[in-house]
Amino acid sequence: MSPTNAMTITKKPLLTINFKRPLWVLLVATLGFSLSGCGTFFGDEGVFRNREGDYLKADNIPPLVLPAGTKSETMGELYPIPPITATDFGFDPSADDYEVPRPMPLSANLGQENVKIQRVGNESWILLNAAPGEVWPRIRNFLNVNTLAVSKADIGKGIIETSWLQFKTDLSTYDRYRLQIDQGVQPETTEIHITHMSVPVAEKPAPTLGWPRRSVNPDREKWMLDELAATLASETAEGGTSLLAQAIGGSVKANLGVSGNEPLMTIKLDRQRTFATLTYAAKRDGFSTFDQDIDAGIYYVHYINPEDAKPGWLKRLFRIGLEPKTPTTPYSLEQIKTNMLTGDAFEKAPRSDRDEEKTLPDAPGYLIVVTGSSNNFVVRVRDPYGKRLTPHEARELLTVLRRNLI
Repeated sequence: MSPTNAMTITKKPLLTINFKRPLWVLLVATLGFSLSGCGTFFGDEGVFRNREGDYLKADNIPPLVLPAGTKSETMGELYPIPPITATDFGFDPSADDYEVPRPMPLSANLGQENVKIQRVGNESWILLNAAPGEVWPRIRNFLNVNTLAVSKADIGKGIIETSWLQFKTDLSTYDRYRLQIDQGVQPETTEIHITHMSVPVAEKPAPTLGWPRRSVNPDREKWMLDELAATLASETAEGGTSLLAQAIGGSVKANLGVSGNEPLMTIKLDRQRTFATLTYAAKRDGFSTFDQDIDAGIYYVHYINPEDAKPGWLKRLFRIGLEPKTPTTPYSLEQIKTNMLTGDAFEKAPRSDRDEEKTLPDAPGYLIVVTGSSNNFVVRVRDPYGKRLTPHEARELLTVLRRNLI
């Protein structure tokens, strides 16, 4: 064998890649699919495309036509949609064509079984976060368990009166109670007002003896309030609902509506409680009060959405803005009142444009203006010059304000 033949060198590649056809096809398909982006799933023609506007493309179906002579009393829409009129709180003539009106706000604590004793001045009552139709049978059960005989029950007026009784600790008087069940200020809430009456044993109670405006003995009224509130708070709300009691007290005492294309709130309470509850509400849930004039029915307030007032994560990290400064105004309420629209000009006020105001320029905050009389107060929210806000802004502020009423 020759030396040349003995030293023949064979060269081999360092790495041999043997692509099989199925694997190659899979890699190419995967690469092409990834390059197509998210449009395959979430684009206008994707599998999971956004369908929220599909209802706008739907056509109306012509109504069903029955043969002649067929009774049509039972025919009707299963889910009728009532029209939005100019008196509805959600009405907004300046809204876009496809803007869905917001529903009427419900109670802030809907679904929670809260029982509280509220007091304004010399008046006290039980506030229960449940509809009157649910509360009526529970009160009747309370009276039966405690052997308090009922002499009168007027479910239409929401009144229950007990028979005359005597306390074992004081046999010198005959006593009785009247319980008034009313709709609360908030939707789906109930107020229970209690009046106590007593006469000496020497005087036989007359059947026609009228009820006093206020309790004869405040301590015994408080005893009944405490006992009833404790019972309602401790028991489970699994009782029945009285269908007849659903109309007790009429409508809620604070209603949201629209007048002259302007959202407003009507309050069916006496003057003392109306301004007491508004004073309370004007300092809660984003509201703060610069000043107020109860006699004039004006609150000068500041409002910022609590969510917008929260500092971001970076500020929280460096503990910046955890104690926000109290808002201030360069103008007094007297200056604001002197400059604001009044009378007929207030009722027909134009839309707010703060940039155009020359007197008291850049006045911050809002005015809560109360007009009307007892059991028919009207509450509007205006800019500091007494001019109208946009319907959307006015609805938002009135909704928050009503949610804080007590």
